[in-house]
Amino acid sequence: MSIIREQEGIIGPVALEQARKVPGLKLDWPKHEVVLEGNKKEIVEKLVEQYEYLFGQASVEVCKNKDN
Repeated sequence: MSIIREQEGIIGPVALEQARKVPGLKLDWPKHEVVLEGNKKEIVEKLVEQYEYLFGQASVEVCKNKDN
């Protein structure tokens, strides 16, 4: 998922730690596999909210226009 990759490029491993906190988002990052279990739109919104909560509006700007 490019949102996580972009965040990882900026904030490093913390991006993965935060993504793992999002319900319905399952990561196997060594394989770069992401599974969304449930409402995909809500899961992506929660992911963006998680980054925004910790890192502010700048992290939301990085997430915009990124594909899943």
